[in-house]
Order: sequence, then structure tokens, then C-alpha cells
Amino acid sequence: MEKWTINMNVFEKKELNDQVSLVIHQLLDEFGRLIQSEPPMGFKPIKLINDRDAGPTFYWPLGKDFYKIGLNVSGVYYNQIAFQFSQELGRIYCDPRINSWLIELLCHIAALYSLDFLGHQWEENPPGKELEDYWYNFDSYKSNLLGAAFSKVDMVKYQVANEWVEYQINKLRKKDHLNRGKLLIIAYELLPMFKEHPESWKILPYVGKCSVPPPPEDPKSLVTKRVTEPDFGKLKQMLPEELNTFAGKFFMKIGAKEYI
Repeated sequence: MEKWTINMNVFEKKELNDQVSLVIHQLLDEFGRLIQSEPPMGFKPIKLINDRDAGPTFYWPLGKDFYKIGLNVSGVYYNQIAFQFSQELGRIYCDPRINSWLIELLCHIAALYSLDFLGHQWEENPPGKELEDYWYNFDSYKSNLLGAAFSKVDMVKYQVANEWVEYQINKLRKKDHLNRGKLLIIAYELLPMFKEHPESWKILPYVGKCSVPPPPEDPKSLVTKRVTEPDFGKLKQMLPEELNTFAGKFFMKIGAKEYI
């Protein structure tokens, strides 16, 4: 499979960019291994910069020959970089021309997964002696993010209601506002399912195609309606057989039971 190329301009100093690349290339390799197909718009160079005003963000309008991602970091904080970059990488694998609540959710799941993945990898095989104790920071960063999110949730309702995730997603489907904190909690609830079914990540390149309205069939066409709704009926039809078990559990959990 074709590999990614990265134009790294997060910091002015090359040695700092080289440090950032430790995380970026590990994540590109891992999600490439999991998804096993190219993104809807193909492999293109990724221009990675630091944008302390608008980042983290995926820039629009899209470049025809590259993807451009802006992080928002004040230093080489591998945990923060991993979380932000994997979110935007998820957009590339779904389809960066469009966006929906489902795409946002999958990108948050990818971001949480990246922290668990790197924490495990760096504990077993740190990229350098000076980083042999860094692995713990991935987990602590995840805990801090979730702690902040949970602090704004009615924990009684969360703990006693098995339908909490379905209820929150139903609010999304009705275009009711859902804050980033709750989106992160939903992602946290769904992450174990993705770990249990590693093939689950192959769903990402299908999600963009199964939207209403769908993106243009021509991957070079950038003219599209950006905000869409997921079409679960079409998604169910398009998914390969190997994803049937995962899709059934996923649809059940998010309240799309009618498509199982």
C-alpha cells in the first residue's frame, strides 16, 4: 500500500519536528494497519503545522494535492499531539470534504484509541532512553480529558441508565446540540467495542460515502455540502461481510436498531 508523506512544520527547529514525527509516523502506520485501504480522496502529502489560534483543525477549502492539518500545541507534548492528530487523520479516512455527527464521533474514538495504543507501545518499546517513562503520560492525559468531561455530566443518570449513549446520540440525530465533553464520553463508551473487533476500523472509508447528501463520486471534486447526515441503511448494504458482527453491535449501541 502507498505510504504517507509528511511535510512537518509544527516548530521552527528541525529537532523539534523530528520529535513530533515519532508520534505521527507511529499513528499513520497503526491506522494504516487497522483500516487497510486508502482514504476516499487517496493518499496525499500531509502538511502539518502549529496553529495556536484555530487549531486543532483540518483546513478548508481542501488542497487538491495535499491535506493540511493544524495542531495547537505549545511544546512537544506527545500525548496532546497524538490526540489532536489522530482526530484529524480520522477525518481524512472518512472523507474530509464532509462532516457529520457520526464522523465526529469516530474521530473522537480514534483519538482515544491513539492514547491507549501509544501508551502500550511506549511502555513495551520506548522510542528512546529519555522517553522510557513517558508512556504513563498518555494514560494520564486521557484520564484528565475524561475527568473534565465527566465533571459536567449528571453521574446518577449516567450510571443507572443503560441507554445513556443511545439517548445522547438521539439528541445528535435530532440536531440538538451536544458538547465536546459528551461526545468524548460516548467515544469512551464505544472504544472497547472497537478494541474487541479490530476489523471495526475498516468502517471509516465507508462512512463518508454513506451520507445524505453523499460527497461527489470523483475524489478530485471538492464542491460539496459539508454538513451531512449518516445513511445507516446504505452503510449496512455497503459494508463487507466481515464487518457484519461489529456493525450489528455498533448500530445497537448507538440506537440504530432498525438497520441491524
